Amino acid sequence: MNEVLFAEIYYICVVIMLILGFKTYRSMMKNAQKVSFLAVVFLHILYFQTDLVRMTTNSQDLFLNEMCFLFFSLCTLSWFNYIQTMLGIHYVKKSQTFFSMLPLIISVVLLLVNTLNGCLFYIDQSGDFQNGLLYVSYVLINDIYYIIGAYQAYIYSHRAKNYQQKKSNQILGIYMIFLLLVGTIQDFFRDIPIFCVGTSLSILIVYISLEEQMISIDPLTQLNNRNRMEQYLFECVRSQDLNMYLLVLDVNRFKKINDEHGHAQGDLALKAIASCLKESCIEKSDFIARYGGDEFVIVYKGNDVEDLCQRIHDSIQKLSFPFDLDVSIGCALYHKDIHKWSDWFIEADKRLYNEKKNLKGAVTDKEVSA
Repeated sequence: MNEVLFAEIYYICVVIMLILGFKTYRSMMKNAQKVSFLAVVFLHILYFQTDLVRMTTNSQDLFLNEMCFLFFSLCTLSWFNYIQTMLGIHYVKKSQTFFSMLPLIISVVLLLVNTLNGCLFYIDQSGDFQNGLLYVSYVLINDIYYIIGAYQAYIYSHRAKNYQQKKSNQILGIYMIFLLLVGTIQDFFRDIPIFCVGTSLSILIVYISLEEQMISIDPLTQLNNRNRMEQYLFECVRSQDLNMYLLVLDVNRFKKINDEHGHAQGDLALKAIASCLKESCIEKSDFIARYGGDEFVIVYKGNDVEDLCQRIHDSIQKLSFPFDLDVSIGCALYHKDIHKWSDWFIEADKRLYNEKKNLKGAVTDKEVSA
């Protein structure tokens, strides 16, 4: 490939990385996620720059080649660490940390040995780059990070109770496999910057996915927000699955809680209720969202919706607050006459209104009798 075109492609990728790094630094991501993603971006920039110098100046330089190999290993490790962070995997034992670093340690040892006997690569008499006996082993050792990362993302996507988290984990797993394929293809077409372009696109798409996830998450309760709820209900109605319940929940006397105990206590109550909803919704297909204010929405695809409602009430009643805390629930089963998600929501909301009305009447009767 023409050296000028080669350099242009690399510099475009580096500029993309720099822009993503700057936007990530200024973003509202959690600190751990931000640091791990910035590590991915920074190490890929170092790899791109080193590989560019190697390819456009003197590819016979042993040091430059070994630095490219080292930065490649660090890039695979950074992706692996990013996956661990996004999945919430933390190593407590030192042995676990050691095993997670083992592929990198082996790679560094092989690079050191390579300077003595060319076990990974060497430059022949014609000045061409040639694979050593252990080159394939080196590649496979680093690919372990992609393979394990993809496997973990797959497992955690099946365990996820939250629809949005399930989809995010699936995306991470897919891109680990994609990076593995891109790296493999690069070995066959070394004069084309396939890995550079492929990884840049992967990082860009993962960043966009992160931003979409943040847009879809309610910042207070960490549940799905109204935008995500509307999208999900639209998908549910389009599927025409008759075994679906829509639950609309409203916190009882929430305005009184804010007026008498302050908005800070009200926010704590909403966060606690959100946790109760997560604990109560034990089915993987359950979808939970904060509709707005003190209203929540659940899409339940199980067989015992009354049991779910009872679990919610029981869980909330166990909370310790200086005021009574409970929710009213309106429930509507999906049926074929529902053609728009808003009609389904209105039906559940009407039943919520009736329950709130009955609750208010019961409280009034109690006050009169007292």
